[in-house]
Amino acid sequence: MEEPKLDRRSVLQATGALAGAGALGLLGGGAAAADPEIETTTGATEPRFGAAEPEEFYVEVEMAFKNVDGDEVTETPTLYGEIIRPTDGGEPVADVPVILTYTPYGDLYQALSAGDSPADDGVADYFVPRGYARATFDLIGCRNSGGYYDYGGIRERLSGKKLVDALGEFDWTNGNVGMTGGSYDGTTQYAAAIETPEHLEAIVPQVAIDRWYDYRYFGGVPRSTVGTPTLFDFGFAATPGHARDDQGHNVEVTAARIEPGRRAEFERRSYEYDPEYDEFWVEREYRRRAGDVDCAVMIEGGWEDRNVIRWGSTRFFEALKAADHDPVRLIMGDWGHSYPEYPDSRDLQHALYDEYLLDGDEAWLDVDPSTNVMDLPAADVESASTPRQQFETWPPADASEFALPFVGGEPAAGELGLVGTDAATWEDRSPPVSEADFFEERGSGDRYLMFETPELDDGLWFTGRVTADLLANSTDDTWYTAVVYERRPDGSVRPFARGARNSLFRNGDVEPAPTPTDGSYRVGVEPWDSNWELSAGSRLGVVIASDNDDYVRHDPTNRSSNELVLGESALRFEGVAEGVDAPSFPDASLSATIDSETYTGGQTARVELTVESAGGPVRVRDRLPDDWTVAGGAVTTEEVAGTTYVEADAPVAAGETVTYFAEAPATPEASDEYAFGPAEYGDAGELWATADGTGRTVYVVGVET
Repeated sequence: MEEPKLDRRSVLQATGALAGAGALGLLGGGAAAADPEIETTTGATEPRFGAAEPEEFYVEVEMAFKNVDGDEVTETPTLYGEIIRPTDGGEPVADVPVILTYTPYGDLYQALSAGDSPADDGVADYFVPRGYARATFDLIGCRNSGGYYDYGGIRERLSGKKLVDALGEFDWTNGNVGMTGGSYDGTTQYAAAIETPEHLEAIVPQVAIDRWYDYRYFGGVPRSTVGTPTLFDFGFAATPGHARDDQGHNVEVTAARIEPGRRAEFERRSYEYDPEYDEFWVEREYRRRAGDVDCAVMIEGGWEDRNVIRWGSTRFFEALKAADHDPVRLIMGDWGHSYPEYPDSRDLQHALYDEYLLDGDEAWLDVDPSTNVMDLPAADVESASTPRQQFETWPPADASEFALPFVGGEPAAGELGLVGTDAATWEDRSPPVSEADFFEERGSGDRYLMFETPELDDGLWFTGRVTADLLANSTDDTWYTAVVYERRPDGSVRPFARGARNSLFRNGDVEPAPTPTDGSYRVGVEPWDSNWELSAGSRLGVVIASDNDDYVRHDPTNRSSNELVLGESALRFEGVAEGVDAPSFPDASLSATIDSETYTGGQTARVELTVESAGGPVRVRDRLPDDWTVAGGAVTTEEVAGTTYVEADAPVAAGETVTYFAEAPATPEASDEYAFGPAEYGDAGELWATADGTGRTVYVVGVET
């Protein structure tokens, strides 16, 4: 009797996700669930064809791009793949679409197929009989493909585009190509799609990376290693070529493996303690290029994914929506770094490919392939604590902002009270602390602060974004970590979101700014996007620390004493919530400008703060650098925890600008770097929120004469 094939999830479980390189199953459950509350559909094509033997293909792609030195270069690597075509009466069927996976995991997939073709998988089993060709190609620089592995860079983007278009030009296809796959195999779909291949019609990226910087770092804090890029530099991208039918190609591929290429740079840039977001990472950010995608997109992510992290799915969906891209769907469920587990997942993928990969005039086609799959609600979400729900977008369209302030003493409803201590201080030092330390007992420690709400009378449900918006003092550079959790009535703890922020990158990832050590400063720690329901009698809690050894890599050189300014710090939510007894918070965006980057001592700077959008007039203030003074403007200054803030005298409406003037220090020793902002906004209460991207760095040089 023929042994059944292992699915790719078996490998994922057996290898512990390969330290971040999980080889995933590409199809989820089978028949659609009969849930009248959930809108669903399926494809129209039925099994009717046989399958040809896998055939080897070599596709040469020509790529022109600028290298790291800014020079124009052209490379022509040959990509290797295997394709299984549908057959009718033993003869290959023509005029068929192709479902492609562009992967570094070919050796693993071949092992799953008992040494046969990587293309001989569950996708082939399901779709080839329905009239699709199944293709798997080795990622550039991996296994049997030539060229250099590029860690998500331009070579992967361009080679993916060229490969898609080459497949679409094969004379036996109908010209339409779709892509599928998870983890790295999902990431290559983003990489190819942002280059707008002519023949790419639909992609299904599963638990995929859309911004490589976020994969290695949380807000400028290095993640605990997940094996990337090391596993690829010295593993998947280092194995000799072993294509069965072309030994000359194997020699060429192996020669490229021996050359170091950019491996040293990949390693260095992935293990820094203070990683600046520069052109290296810009090249590897697909999210910022979402507007270039020109195909149907069905994103599938898992709330429990500890590898890629859920915002690789939620944020790319938001970026597509912001670019007015259509059609797109987001499917987020209660699974980890694996394929989707909805009972109708396979049906939804089938419907997508029938709709977008079949033209309807193929000679062999005997059904109408049209489906309504992309007319379904655009967001389809479920978590460990919430039932499956559908929304027209995510966060849902009626999302709003509210904030729970961090306070001392016993909290009132809508507040997070400090637990187990009266002093909101903690130390950043060695050895690192972990979540086991945080939750060993209910209370704060000398290395972390614990905050909790009162018991919730009716429970609480939230879906959207969370930010720990902190006003803090520190004696040196430091890291901030946040763990958002539910403390259940039985005392057990269930974290559901985590985040971190490097104080040097408190104004964003792009440019580091010195950490103020003689006054308070604002820092936003953004935990993962969430969909969670707390039961009645539970407490919402947050731990603030400088370490979390379960998720970030400890920096042994960090030595800082830190203090959180209570009443001025809060946990902010942007989304939809039920059961929250907390003040709403204005939803606004600000921009900030200053008339120069360099000043002489005593010179006056012109500073402008503009409310770009807001539901109504909002309070606006700016952080003034030490030793600078306000020289004019309709503003008032206030000292908060050792820092001077400049606040507009009246609330500012959308489209309006408040201007003030600040004089640079004039003493000989004042030549230095200074940080304005970030700007903040608030309502009538004491809470303020950071306006992203409004930090400004200036320099004072000499004394004005």
